[in-house]
Amino acid sequence: MAKQNKIWRKNFEVKRAHYQIATPAIFDMMHYQHITVGRIIMRELVWVQKDYDNIGSYVPIDQLRKLVEATMDVIQKNPRLIENIHKKTIGYNRNYFNYAKSILKINLSQLSNSQLSEIYEKLIWHQKITHGYALPTTWFFDSDGEDFSKFLINKIKKIIKKQKSKLNSSEVFSLLTTPEISSMAVNEEIESLKILQKINNNKEAKDIFLQHDVEKIENDLKKIDDKLKKKIIGHYKKWCWYPFTYIGPVYELNYYFKIWSGLLRENINIDKNLEKIKNQSKKIKLQKKRIIKELKIDFATMRLFNIASEIIYLKSYRKDCLFHGMYVLDKILREISSRFNFSLKQVRFMADWEVTPALKKGDFPVDVLNERIKFSVYYQKGEKGVIYTGAKARQFLSKLNIEKIKIKKVDKLEGTCACPGKVAGVVKIVNLPEEMGKMNQDDVMVAHTTFPSLVPAMKKAIAIVTDDGGITCHAAIVAREMNKPCVIGTKIATQILKDGDKIEVDADKGIVKILKKQL
Repeated sequence: MAKQNKIWRKNFEVKRAHYQIATPAIFDMMHYQHITVGRIIMRELVWVQKDYDNIGSYVPIDQLRKLVEATMDVIQKNPRLIENIHKKTIGYNRNYFNYAKSILKINLSQLSNSQLSEIYEKLIWHQKITHGYALPTTWFFDSDGEDFSKFLINKIKKIIKKQKSKLNSSEVFSLLTTPEISSMAVNEEIESLKILQKINNNKEAKDIFLQHDVEKIENDLKKIDDKLKKKIIGHYKKWCWYPFTYIGPVYELNYYFKIWSGLLRENINIDKNLEKIKNQSKKIKLQKKRIIKELKIDFATMRLFNIASEIIYLKSYRKDCLFHGMYVLDKILREISSRFNFSLKQVRFMADWEVTPALKKGDFPVDVLNERIKFSVYYQKGEKGVIYTGAKARQFLSKLNIEKIKIKKVDKLEGTCACPGKVAGVVKIVNLPEEMGKMNQDDVMVAHTTFPSLVPAMKKAIAIVTDDGGITCHAAIVAREMNKPCVIGTKIATQILKDGDKIEVDADKGIVKILKKQL
């Protein structure tokens, strides 16, 4: 049991999660810290699960702060080490993605329990090392007070003041920390537009996709020439996993039909859009070069901004590889569920260390899984994890000294600028895909955190506001790609704001002002 005198801080929560993501991820959080900071500093974490939601994950404040400070120290004193860690992590993720992809070619039903276990263990190993290897920089050091973001923003402010420049510090910070390498989301958009280009240049295909009825488009697909049809189906198969996160669903084929049909009917300039996206990296490089020259930024300082840019790219790439891996893992879990005569949900609530012994034995106590689904607490100390359920889980939690945050009545919220700009709009709280329907064009999307499934709502938003913080959070990355004002790290936006509130988002200053409350 954890000691009572520690103060525990909520570090994150995860919607739509289960123990097949939690147990490997929390283990690697403890296991790989020494790669970055030379030792294990944070030794404990408590994950609280209710049904499919992690309703809070808590860490001892003193351990978290020591890890943050140690990581900040290493970044400034030994940037080469950090650069090498990031390079290795990208390689690990590439291997993870390719290994997961290779599993899709295997008929899992024909494997023995031992063979299935071997594939499972190898996939989980990839999951652990890719998630954990660079975690101090890609998560912890900016997840509690956004230390690195604030450190870089202050550097920029001092440089601008020294050079007597009129440049906007938020815009400079946003640009210098923006990756020059395209994310998977951008690559998918480019490939999607190329398909649309081919549809637009084929009269028969264009007429079919101009129809409003998606079912008719699907039925008429057989009329399209085989080469184009193969490309359409190929794009769907290649990218259907993208919104999966931890439990799905994936994109259906008709999702792409809706996208392409809608864009055709909008009569967008496909060539112009493609050119704009393709030239984005070149544009960012030129803008950075101009700012570096104007502000006379030295090599050592620029190296820190380049590391921030690397982190943002890596966080996005790592998450995409993880979601793809979870999509593939789910196929293994489905096979296990059929062999045990369990539901998929029940198998998802097995810890990763329980799967191989269960496959060897050919069974697992299902009542344990059902209790975990209702309510459970997973406590990781060092490399040993234990899951409590029922009364034991509640008793464990009751003994934790959890930090209490008082929420006062306020007329404004403060966070960090992820992407500059100043706009006003109506609030829509969107935390889950099923809540996206209430988003109208130019509403302000407010979320605890964001993930790929919420991108359609983010595209409609005039601005984005999140509780979650750090320049590496999903909202910050996507907001920059879409060039939408974004304030992150408000901590309490989803608790203070309600659907229908009118707010002003001044991302330059990291301020969200409440203009009118919905009664």
